[in-house]
Amino acid sequence: MLNEPAINFTTKAIRFLLTGSLSKFKFYQPQTVRFPDVKRTGIYVHVPFCEQLCPYCPYNRYPHNEALELEYIKAIKKEIYYYSKQFSDLEVESVYFGGGTPTIVSEGLVDIIGELRKDFNIIGPFCVESNPADLTFNKISLLKENGVDCISLGIQSFNPKFLELIGRKYSVEKIKEVLIWLEQAKFKTVNIDLMFALPGQSIQDLKEDLDIATSTFADQITAYPLFTFPYSSIGEYRKLKNVEMPKLSSRKKMYYFLYDYLIKKDYKRASVWSFKKEADTHRYSSVTRERYIGFGPGAGSFYGSLFTLNTFSVPDYISSFNKKGEAVALQMSFSRRLSILYDFYWRLYDTRIPKVRIVDGVNYRVADIKALKLFLILAKALDMVDEEEEAYILTKKGTFWIHLLQNYFLLRYINKIWSVAKCVPWPESIEF
Repeated sequence: MLNEPAINFTTKAIRFLLTGSLSKFKFYQPQTVRFPDVKRTGIYVHVPFCEQLCPYCPYNRYPHNEALELEYIKAIKKEIYYYSKQFSDLEVESVYFGGGTPTIVSEGLVDIIGELRKDFNIIGPFCVESNPADLTFNKISLLKENGVDCISLGIQSFNPKFLELIGRKYSVEKIKEVLIWLEQAKFKTVNIDLMFALPGQSIQDLKEDLDIATSTFADQITAYPLFTFPYSSIGEYRKLKNVEMPKLSSRKKMYYFLYDYLIKKDYKRASVWSFKKEADTHRYSSVTRERYIGFGPGAGSFYGSLFTLNTFSVPDYISSFNKKGEAVALQMSFSRRLSILYDFYWRLYDTRIPKVRIVDGVNYRVADIKALKLFLILAKALDMVDEEEEAYILTKKGTFWIHLLQNYFLLRYINKIWSVAKCVPWPESIEF
């Protein structure tokens, strides 16, 4: 595992290489929000409620409360309507419900979906995260009947020992029952989430999980290590004894094993984390939209030249709509260079970086940007990237190091923001 001085040095080196500066990034509290013109975007809806607060989860979530849920639904419908008036002729490429546990408010989701369809031109799929403990046959049927196309099931492991270790309150029998219901519903895409490098987990344990996962009807498998926020005060939410960040060597060994296993099973790489059965099926992903508008407490929005973040506090989020019609707590302006770098990072996540990209309607060649060209030259020399006619393709080695880069560096920044925003509903500013 990398130590703190090494992480600090590498973080500064990467920032200087890409941005040409060691200056910190800064979010600040806006007086007014002036939205850039956007014609095509994704939508993210954050549902913060959970029946059970899993001890390892760092995301913005609250214990489920029916009265608070009803007020939240009213507020988010107001937010959707408010934003629909800010943008004309907007095409929405996809709608993604995350959490929290979105399906805990399944009837509320139907209301939100109805509001979205009424106020926006939705041309892409509706995608929902789910938890086996929360799903019933009736909930699944309700989601399918109301236009949900894709669903992700957070199984994490088929081994009762590891489910208990990470605080998941459902049985393997429940998982199997839910999988039967999902198969009957015939969603366009069903993704299974698994964890690897769990404390005490062996390669054989991981193989057994993969054996079961690949024997199911699910179209996609997404695998990730237990901890993605290793440094933070968010750690106070992870009250697991004798559990620590997996060592680099064991993480690499397990990642390479699952990568080789799934490729040999004819799965196609969909991102650094995900593998699909068929190359032409819809990819289930929460994070690779080029532009997105976020609704709900703690949701972020990225418009290319502007990033905004709603207040994390559910009560403050609700009350804000009665005062000013929106709940933006922080914003940060993006220069064109930073917007391109942001886009480049997510193309690395895709594992395929087109040589020519269009950002905000303007073409740019990756090789024409000195910092990116140097990065790709170094990556090729280290056997992390292969060059094809139209794109740079990450190798297996490259996918591992990009996934590690995300864990150690990008999420380090996110952790700083979230640690403050979880404690202070309306921060004056956050530097990182």
